Amino acid sequence: MASPNERLSQTVVARLAAEDQPACVAVGIVGPAARTAIACTNSAGKLTIDPDSIFEIGSFSKVMTGVLLANMIERGEVKLTDPISKYAPAGSKLPTRGGREITLGDLVSHRSSLPRVPPNFKPTNLSNPYKGFDSKALYEGLAQTELTADIGTRQEYSNFGFMLLSDLLGRAGGKRFDELLAERIFKVLEMTSTGVVLPAEVEKRFVQGHAAGYTPVPMWDIDPALAGAGGIRSSLVDMMRFADAAVGRRTLGLGKTFDASLVPLIDNSEGTSTLFAWGMRRRGVGRLIFHNGQTGGMRSMVVVNPDNGTGAVVLTDSVVSFEDLAFYLVDASMPLKLKREEITLDDKVLDEYVGTYQLTPEFALRIFREGSRLLVQATGQSALPMFAEAQDRFFLKLVDAQLTFRRDAKGRVISVVLHQGGRDLPGPRTTPARGS
Repeated sequence: MASPNERLSQTVVARLAAEDQPACVAVGIVGPAARTAIACTNSAGKLTIDPDSIFEIGSFSKVMTGVLLANMIERGEVKLTDPISKYAPAGSKLPTRGGREITLGDLVSHRSSLPRVPPNFKPTNLSNPYKGFDSKALYEGLAQTELTADIGTRQEYSNFGFMLLSDLLGRAGGKRFDELLAERIFKVLEMTSTGVVLPAEVEKRFVQGHAAGYTPVPMWDIDPALAGAGGIRSSLVDMMRFADAAVGRRTLGLGKTFDASLVPLIDNSEGTSTLFAWGMRRRGVGRLIFHNGQTGGMRSMVVVNPDNGTGAVVLTDSVVSFEDLAFYLVDASMPLKLKREEITLDDKVLDEYVGTYQLTPEFALRIFREGSRLLVQATGQSALPMFAEAQDRFFLKLVDAQLTFRRDAKGRVISVVLHQGGRDLPGPRTTPARGS
Protein backbone atom coordinates (compact mmCIF):
# COMPACT_ATOMS: atom_id res chain seq x y z
CA MET A 1 0.00 0.00 0.00
CA ALA A 2 1.30 3.44 -0.94
CA SER A 3 2.26 5.83 1.87
CA PRO A 4 0.50 9.22 2.21
CA ASN A 5 3.53 10.91 0.60
CA GLU A 6 3.48 8.45 -2.29
CA ARG A 7 -0.26 8.92 -2.79
CA LEU A 8 0.17 12.69 -2.93
CA SER A 9 2.98 12.37 -5.47
CA GLN A 10 0.89 9.98 -7.57
CA THR A 11 -2.05 12.39 -7.55
CA VAL A 12 0.12 15.35 -8.55
CA VAL A 13 1.84 13.40 -11.34
CA ALA A 14 -1.52 12.17 -12.66
CA ARG A 15 -2.88 15.72 -12.71
CA LEU A 16 0.20 17.00 -14.53
CA ALA A 17 -0.17 14.23 -17.11
CA ALA A 18 -3.57 15.66 -18.06
CA GLU A 19 -2.03 19.10 -18.72
CA ASP A 20 -1.11 20.17 -22.23
CA GLN A 21 0.93 23.18 -21.18
CA PRO A 22 4.37 23.14 -19.49
CA ALA A 23 4.34 23.79 -15.75
CA CYS A 24 6.03 22.92 -12.48
CA VAL A 25 4.09 22.80 -9.22
CA ALA A 26 4.91 22.86 -5.53
CA VAL A 27 2.13 21.21 -3.54
CA GLY A 28 1.65 21.00 0.21
CA ILE A 29 -1.00 19.42 2.43
CA VAL A 30 -1.55 20.55 6.01
CA GLY A 31 -3.27 18.42 8.61
CA PRO A 32 -2.32 15.70 11.09
CA ALA A 33 0.60 14.75 8.82
CA ALA A 34 1.96 17.51 6.59
CA ARG A 35 3.43 16.43 3.26
CA THR A 36 4.72 18.00 0.07
CA ALA A 37 5.23 17.10 -3.57
CA ILE A 38 7.21 18.88 -6.28
CA ALA A 39 6.80 17.91 -9.92
CA CYS A 40 6.85 19.17 -13.51
CA THR A 41 5.21 18.21 -16.76
CA ASN A 42 7.60 16.49 -19.15
CA SER A 43 7.51 19.54 -21.42
CA ALA A 44 8.70 21.86 -18.62
CA GLY A 45 12.17 20.31 -18.54
CA LYS A 46 14.41 19.94 -15.51
CA LEU A 47 12.92 20.39 -12.03
CA THR A 48 14.43 23.53 -10.48
CA ILE A 49 12.05 24.31 -7.60
CA ASP A 50 11.76 23.00 -4.04
CA PRO A 51 9.63 23.74 -0.94
CA ASP A 52 11.79 26.79 -0.11
CA SER A 53 11.60 28.37 -3.58
CA ILE A 54 10.00 31.82 -3.61
CA PHE A 55 6.86 32.30 -5.72
CA GLU A 56 4.66 35.27 -6.45
CA ILE A 57 1.31 34.49 -4.83
CA GLY A 58 -0.64 37.20 -6.65
CA SER A 59 -4.11 37.89 -5.31
CA PHE A 60 -3.76 35.49 -2.40
CA SER A 61 -2.10 38.59 -0.95
CA LYS A 62 -5.65 39.87 -0.47
CA VAL A 63 -6.31 37.14 2.11
CA MET A 64 -3.23 38.20 4.07
CA THR A 65 -4.51 41.77 3.90
CA GLY A 66 -7.86 40.58 5.23
CA VAL A 67 -6.14 38.80 8.12
CA LEU A 68 -4.22 41.99 8.95
CA LEU A 69 -7.51 43.92 8.94
CA ALA A 70 -9.02 41.34 11.32
CA ASN A 71 -5.99 41.71 13.60
CA MET A 72 -6.31 45.50 13.66
CA ILE A 73 -10.01 45.23 14.47
CA GLU A 74 -9.16 42.84 17.31
CA ARG A 75 -6.69 45.41 18.66
CA GLY A 76 -9.31 48.17 18.49
CA GLU A 77 -7.33 50.16 15.92
CA VAL A 78 -9.94 50.16 13.15
CA LYS A 79 -13.53 49.08 12.49
CA LEU A 80 -15.22 47.60 9.43
CA THR A 81 -17.59 50.57 9.48
CA ASP A 82 -14.81 53.16 9.41
CA PRO A 83 -15.03 55.40 6.32
CA ILE A 84 -11.91 55.60 4.19
CA SER A 85 -11.75 59.35 4.85
CA LYS A 86 -10.76 58.55 8.44
CA TYR A 87 -7.35 57.27 7.30
CA ALA A 88 -6.79 58.81 3.86
CA PRO A 89 -4.39 61.76 3.55
CA ALA A 90 -5.95 65.07 4.54
CA GLY A 91 -7.51 66.86 1.60
CA SER A 92 -7.93 63.71 -0.52
CA LYS A 93 -10.82 63.82 -2.95
CA LEU A 94 -12.64 60.55 -2.33
CA PRO A 95 -15.58 59.12 -4.30
CA THR A 96 -18.98 58.95 -2.62
CA ARG A 97 -22.45 58.10 -3.85
CA GLY A 98 -25.85 58.95 -2.45
CA GLY A 99 -24.24 60.58 0.56
CA ARG A 100 -22.51 57.33 1.51
CA GLU A 101 -18.76 56.89 1.94
CA ILE A 102 -16.80 53.74 1.19
CA THR A 103 -15.84 51.84 4.36
CA LEU A 104 -13.07 49.37 5.17
CA GLY A 105 -15.72 46.64 5.19
CA ASP A 106 -16.78 47.59 1.67
CA LEU A 107 -13.18 47.30 0.48
CA VAL A 108 -12.41 43.89 1.98
CA SER A 109 -15.67 42.40 0.65
CA HIS A 110 -15.40 43.93 -2.85
CA ARG A 111 -18.55 46.03 -2.36
CA SER A 112 -16.97 49.47 -2.69
CA SER A 113 -18.22 50.01 -6.27
CA LEU A 114 -14.65 50.93 -7.22
CA PRO A 115 -13.65 49.63 -10.66
CA ARG A 116 -11.24 46.72 -11.06
CA VAL A 117 -8.29 49.07 -11.57
CA PRO A 118 -7.88 52.85 -11.12
CA PRO A 119 -8.92 55.05 -14.07
CA ASN A 120 -5.37 56.41 -14.34
CA PHE A 121 -3.80 52.95 -14.33
CA LYS A 122 -2.38 52.79 -17.85
CA PRO A 123 0.62 50.45 -17.86
CA THR A 124 3.18 50.89 -20.61
CA ASN A 125 4.89 47.57 -19.85
CA LEU A 126 2.37 44.72 -19.62
CA SER A 127 5.05 42.32 -18.40
CA ASN A 128 5.34 44.44 -15.23
CA PRO A 129 2.10 46.47 -15.23
CA TYR A 130 2.08 47.86 -11.67
CA LYS A 131 5.65 49.13 -11.61
CA GLY A 132 5.75 52.84 -10.76
CA PHE A 133 2.12 53.04 -9.63
CA ASP A 134 2.37 54.38 -6.07
CA SER A 135 0.19 55.89 -3.34
CA LYS A 136 0.28 59.32 -5.00
CA ALA A 137 -1.08 57.81 -8.22
CA LEU A 138 -3.64 55.84 -6.22
CA TYR A 139 -5.18 58.95 -4.66
CA GLU A 140 -5.05 60.75 -8.00
CA GLY A 141 -7.06 57.82 -9.39
CA LEU A 142 -9.56 58.09 -6.55
CA ALA A 143 -10.04 61.77 -7.34
CA GLN A 144 -10.91 60.83 -10.93
CA THR A 145 -13.30 58.01 -9.99
CA GLU A 146 -17.06 58.28 -10.38
CA LEU A 147 -18.91 55.35 -8.83
CA THR A 148 -21.41 53.69 -11.16
CA ALA A 149 -23.35 51.83 -8.46
CA ASP A 150 -24.45 52.49 -4.90
CA ILE A 151 -21.80 51.51 -2.37
CA GLY A 152 -22.46 48.17 -0.69
CA THR A 153 -25.16 47.06 -3.12
CA ARG A 154 -23.20 44.81 -5.45
CA GLN A 155 -20.02 42.79 -5.38
CA GLU A 156 -17.35 43.52 -7.99
CA TYR A 157 -13.80 42.20 -7.69
CA SER A 158 -11.48 45.19 -7.36
CA ASN A 159 -7.69 45.31 -7.27
CA PHE A 160 -8.15 49.08 -6.89
CA GLY A 161 -10.06 48.49 -3.67
CA PHE A 162 -7.34 46.30 -2.16
CA MET A 163 -4.57 48.66 -3.18
CA LEU A 164 -6.48 51.33 -1.28
CA LEU A 165 -7.15 49.04 1.69
CA SER A 166 -3.43 48.23 1.92
CA ASP A 167 -2.49 51.89 1.98
CA LEU A 168 -5.15 52.76 4.56
CA LEU A 169 -4.18 49.95 6.94
CA GLY A 170 -0.58 51.12 6.81
CA ARG A 171 -1.63 54.67 7.64
CA ALA A 172 -3.89 53.47 10.46
CA GLY A 173 -1.09 51.33 11.89
CA GLY A 174 1.59 53.98 11.60
CA LYS A 175 3.82 51.94 9.28
CA ARG A 176 4.05 51.15 5.60
CA PHE A 177 1.64 48.33 4.78
CA ASP A 178 4.21 45.62 4.06
CA GLU A 179 6.16 46.40 7.24
CA LEU A 180 2.99 46.27 9.35
CA LEU A 181 1.93 42.97 7.77
CA ALA A 182 5.35 41.45 8.39
CA GLU A 183 5.37 42.58 12.03
CA ARG A 184 1.82 41.52 12.88
CA ILE A 185 1.44 38.30 10.84
CA PHE A 186 4.53 36.92 9.11
CA LYS A 187 7.00 37.24 11.99
CA VAL A 188 4.50 35.80 14.46
CA LEU A 189 3.88 32.75 12.24
CA GLU A 190 7.63 32.38 11.58
CA MET A 191 7.11 32.95 7.84
CA THR A 192 10.71 34.00 7.29
CA SER A 193 10.59 33.81 3.49
CA THR A 194 7.45 35.88 2.93
CA GLY A 195 7.07 39.56 2.12
CA VAL A 196 7.11 42.22 -0.57
CA VAL A 197 10.70 43.40 -0.20
CA LEU A 198 12.84 40.39 0.74
CA PRO A 199 16.51 40.12 1.76
CA ALA A 200 19.08 39.42 -0.95
CA GLU A 201 19.73 35.91 0.33
CA VAL A 202 16.02 35.11 0.00
CA GLU A 203 15.83 36.66 -3.48
CA LYS A 204 18.32 34.03 -4.64
CA ARG A 205 15.48 31.51 -4.27
CA PHE A 206 13.08 33.37 -6.58
CA VAL A 207 11.29 31.14 -9.08
CA GLN A 208 11.34 31.97 -12.78
CA GLY A 209 7.75 32.58 -13.87
CA HIS A 210 6.36 31.77 -17.30
CA ALA A 211 3.59 33.21 -19.46
CA ALA A 212 1.68 31.30 -22.13
CA GLY A 213 3.91 28.91 -24.04
CA TYR A 214 6.23 28.74 -21.01
CA THR A 215 7.86 31.99 -22.04
CA PRO A 216 9.97 33.41 -19.18
CA VAL A 217 8.60 36.67 -17.78
CA PRO A 218 9.77 38.99 -14.98
CA MET A 219 8.21 39.22 -11.56
CA TRP A 220 5.76 42.05 -10.97
CA ASP A 221 6.87 45.05 -8.93
CA ILE A 222 3.95 46.36 -6.88
CA ASP A 223 4.55 49.31 -4.58
CA PRO A 224 4.98 47.97 -1.02
CA ALA A 225 2.34 50.35 0.34
CA LEU A 226 -0.23 48.93 -2.09
CA ALA A 227 0.97 45.33 -2.25
CA GLY A 228 -2.00 43.78 -0.47
CA ALA A 229 -3.69 43.60 -3.85
CA GLY A 230 -1.17 41.09 -5.20
CA GLY A 231 2.47 41.90 -4.46
CA ILE A 232 3.47 39.37 -1.79
CA ARG A 233 6.00 36.60 -2.41
CA SER A 234 6.31 33.42 -0.40
CA SER A 235 7.53 29.82 -0.30
CA LEU A 236 5.57 26.58 -0.07
CA VAL A 237 6.88 26.09 3.47
CA ASP A 238 5.64 29.51 4.58
CA MET A 239 2.31 29.19 2.80
CA MET A 240 1.73 25.91 4.63
CA ARG A 241 2.43 27.73 7.90
CA PHE A 242 -0.22 30.29 6.96
CA ALA A 243 -2.70 27.54 6.02
CA ASP A 244 -1.96 25.74 9.30
CA ALA A 245 -2.89 28.92 11.17
CA ALA A 246 -6.07 29.34 9.12
CA VAL A 247 -7.33 25.88 10.12
CA GLY A 248 -6.42 26.50 13.76
CA ARG A 249 -3.58 24.01 14.03
CA ARG A 250 -0.63 26.36 14.62
CA THR A 251 -1.80 29.89 15.36
CA LEU A 252 1.01 31.10 17.66
CA GLY A 253 -1.25 33.62 19.37
CA LEU A 254 -3.19 34.62 16.24
CA GLY A 255 -6.11 32.22 16.77
CA LYS A 256 -8.68 34.98 17.39
CA THR A 257 -7.42 36.92 14.38
CA PHE A 258 -7.81 33.97 12.01
CA ASP A 259 -11.18 33.01 13.48
CA ALA A 260 -12.41 36.55 12.88
CA SER A 261 -11.11 36.50 9.29
CA LEU A 262 -13.30 33.45 8.60
CA VAL A 263 -16.57 35.17 9.55
CA PRO A 264 -18.80 35.66 6.46
CA LEU A 265 -19.33 39.26 5.41
CA ILE A 266 -21.58 38.13 2.56
CA ASP A 267 -23.24 34.80 3.42
CA ASN A 268 -24.53 32.79 0.48
CA SER A 269 -25.74 29.37 1.60
CA GLU A 270 -26.28 28.21 -1.99
CA GLY A 271 -23.04 29.46 -3.53
CA THR A 272 -19.81 31.20 -2.59
CA SER A 273 -19.75 33.33 0.54
CA THR A 274 -17.25 36.15 1.05
CA LEU A 275 -15.21 36.37 4.25
CA PHE A 276 -12.26 38.71 4.89
CA ALA A 277 -11.17 38.31 1.23
CA TRP A 278 -11.50 34.52 1.46
CA GLY A 279 -14.25 32.75 -0.48
CA MET A 280 -16.22 29.95 1.18
CA ARG A 281 -18.32 27.04 -0.06
CA ARG A 282 -20.19 24.65 2.19
CA ARG A 283 -19.57 21.01 1.31
CA GLY A 284 -20.22 17.64 2.93
CA VAL A 285 -16.72 17.62 4.43
CA GLY A 286 -17.19 21.07 5.97
CA ARG A 287 -16.45 24.65 4.99
CA LEU A 288 -14.02 24.96 2.08
CA ILE A 289 -12.34 28.35 2.42
CA PHE A 290 -10.15 29.46 -0.46
CA HIS A 291 -8.52 32.07 -2.63
CA ASN A 292 -6.35 32.00 -5.72
CA GLY A 293 -3.72 34.29 -7.16
CA GLN A 294 -2.09 35.03 -10.50
CA THR A 295 0.63 37.31 -11.82
CA GLY A 296 2.14 37.47 -15.28
CA GLY A 297 4.00 34.21 -14.78
CA MET A 298 2.82 32.37 -11.65
CA ARG A 299 -0.32 31.14 -9.93
CA SER A 300 -1.29 30.18 -6.41
CA MET A 301 -4.24 28.42 -4.81
CA VAL A 302 -4.99 27.73 -1.15
CA VAL A 303 -7.97 25.73 0.11
CA VAL A 304 -8.52 25.07 3.82
CA ASN A 305 -11.17 23.30 5.86
CA PRO A 306 -11.19 24.62 9.44
CA ASP A 307 -13.85 22.08 10.36
CA ASN A 308 -11.43 19.15 10.06
CA GLY A 309 -8.09 20.96 10.23
CA THR A 310 -6.88 20.19 6.72
CA GLY A 311 -5.75 22.30 3.79
CA ALA A 312 -3.81 22.38 0.56
CA VAL A 313 -1.43 24.84 -1.09
CA VAL A 314 -0.55 24.74 -4.79
CA LEU A 315 2.07 27.09 -6.26
CA THR A 316 2.84 27.11 -9.98
CA ASP A 317 5.71 28.54 -12.04
CA SER A 318 3.42 29.36 -14.97
CA VAL A 319 -0.04 30.75 -15.69
CA VAL A 320 -1.53 27.24 -15.97
CA SER A 321 -4.30 26.75 -13.41
CA PHE A 322 -4.24 23.89 -10.89
CA GLU A 323 -7.07 25.16 -8.70
CA ASP A 324 -8.93 21.87 -9.14
CA LEU A 325 -5.98 20.01 -7.61
CA ALA A 326 -6.10 22.12 -4.44
CA PHE A 327 -9.85 21.56 -4.05
CA TYR A 328 -9.50 17.83 -4.70
CA LEU A 329 -6.78 17.42 -2.08
CA VAL A 330 -9.09 18.88 0.58
CA ASP A 331 -12.33 17.33 -0.70
CA ALA A 332 -11.87 14.15 -2.75
CA SER A 333 -15.49 14.33 -3.94
CA MET A 334 -14.51 17.30 -6.13
CA PRO A 335 -13.24 16.39 -9.60
CA LEU A 336 -9.74 16.76 -10.92
CA LYS A 337 -9.47 18.48 -14.28
CA LEU A 338 -10.34 16.05 -17.05
CA LYS A 339 -8.51 15.73 -20.31
CA ARG A 340 -10.68 17.53 -22.84
CA GLU A 341 -10.81 16.52 -26.48
CA GLU A 342 -10.46 19.31 -29.02
CA ILE A 343 -12.45 19.34 -32.25
CA THR A 344 -12.10 21.52 -35.35
CA LEU A 345 -14.88 23.90 -36.37
CA ASP A 346 -15.23 25.50 -39.78
CA ASP A 347 -13.96 29.08 -40.04
CA LYS A 348 -17.48 30.29 -40.84
CA VAL A 349 -18.72 28.79 -37.57
CA LEU A 350 -15.87 30.43 -35.65
CA ASP A 351 -16.89 33.79 -37.09
CA GLU A 352 -20.30 33.42 -35.45
CA TYR A 353 -18.77 33.82 -31.99
CA VAL A 354 -16.66 36.92 -32.72
CA GLY A 355 -17.80 39.90 -30.67
CA THR A 356 -17.90 41.45 -27.21
CA TYR A 357 -19.90 40.00 -24.31
CA GLN A 358 -20.62 42.10 -21.21
CA LEU A 359 -20.60 39.89 -18.10
CA THR A 360 -20.74 42.74 -15.56
CA PRO A 361 -20.65 46.52 -15.97
CA GLU A 362 -16.88 46.42 -15.41
CA PHE A 363 -15.99 43.04 -16.96
CA ALA A 364 -16.33 41.94 -20.57
CA LEU A 365 -15.02 39.20 -22.84
CA ARG A 366 -13.79 40.07 -26.32
CA ILE A 367 -13.79 37.11 -28.72
CA PHE A 368 -11.76 37.52 -31.89
CA ARG A 369 -10.21 35.53 -34.72
CA GLU A 370 -6.50 35.09 -35.27
CA GLY A 371 -6.03 32.93 -38.32
CA SER A 372 -8.01 29.73 -37.88
CA ARG A 373 -8.40 29.99 -34.12
CA LEU A 374 -10.45 31.99 -31.64
CA LEU A 375 -9.03 33.97 -28.74
CA VAL A 376 -10.75 35.45 -25.71
CA GLN A 377 -9.56 38.56 -23.90
CA ALA A 378 -11.10 39.51 -20.57
CA THR A 379 -11.04 43.09 -19.32
CA GLY A 380 -7.54 43.98 -18.16
CA GLN A 381 -6.10 40.57 -19.07
CA SER A 382 -4.07 38.99 -21.85
CA ALA A 383 -5.76 37.17 -24.73
CA LEU A 384 -5.93 33.38 -24.43
CA PRO A 385 -6.65 30.77 -27.12
CA MET A 386 -10.01 28.96 -27.06
CA PHE A 387 -10.52 25.33 -28.07
CA ALA A 388 -13.80 23.85 -29.26
CA GLU A 389 -15.09 20.61 -27.72
CA ALA A 390 -18.49 20.92 -29.42
CA GLN A 391 -20.40 23.55 -31.33
CA ASP A 392 -21.06 26.41 -28.89
CA ARG A 393 -18.79 24.87 -26.22
CA PHE A 394 -15.16 25.91 -25.77
CA PHE A 395 -12.48 25.41 -23.14
CA LEU A 396 -9.24 27.14 -22.23
CA LYS A 397 -6.01 25.30 -21.56
CA LEU A 398 -4.06 28.01 -19.76
CA VAL A 399 -6.76 28.48 -17.13
CA ASP A 400 -9.48 26.14 -15.89
CA ALA A 401 -12.39 27.86 -17.60
CA GLN A 402 -15.03 27.02 -20.18
CA LEU A 403 -17.36 29.06 -22.37
CA THR A 404 -20.86 28.07 -23.48
CA PHE A 405 -22.53 30.21 -26.15
CA ARG A 406 -26.30 30.65 -26.40
CA ARG A 407 -28.32 31.21 -29.58
CA ASP A 408 -31.71 32.75 -30.32
CA ALA A 409 -34.54 31.12 -32.26
CA LYS A 410 -32.88 32.16 -35.53
CA GLY A 411 -29.62 30.47 -34.58
CA ARG A 412 -27.68 33.67 -33.92
CA VAL A 413 -25.18 33.73 -31.05
CA ILE A 414 -26.58 36.19 -28.51
CA SER A 415 -24.80 35.47 -25.20
CA VAL A 416 -22.10 33.51 -23.44
CA VAL A 417 -21.73 31.82 -20.05
CA LEU A 418 -18.28 31.78 -18.44
CA HIS A 419 -17.75 28.70 -16.26
CA GLN A 420 -14.84 29.28 -13.87
CA GLY A 421 -14.04 28.64 -10.23
CA GLY A 422 -17.35 26.89 -9.62
CA ARG A 423 -19.33 29.87 -10.88
CA ASP A 424 -21.43 30.38 -14.01
CA LEU A 425 -21.35 34.00 -15.15
CA PRO A 426 -23.63 34.85 -18.11
CA GLY A 427 -23.31 37.89 -20.32
CA PRO A 428 -25.16 39.22 -23.38
CA ARG A 429 -23.48 39.98 -26.66
CA THR A 430 -23.05 43.73 -27.06
CA THR A 431 -21.98 43.66 -30.71
CA PRO A 432 -24.40 42.63 -33.46
CA ALA A 433 -24.66 38.90 -34.12
CA ARG A 434 -23.94 37.76 -37.66
CA GLY A 435 -27.10 37.75 -39.69
CA SER A 436 -28.68 40.58 -37.70
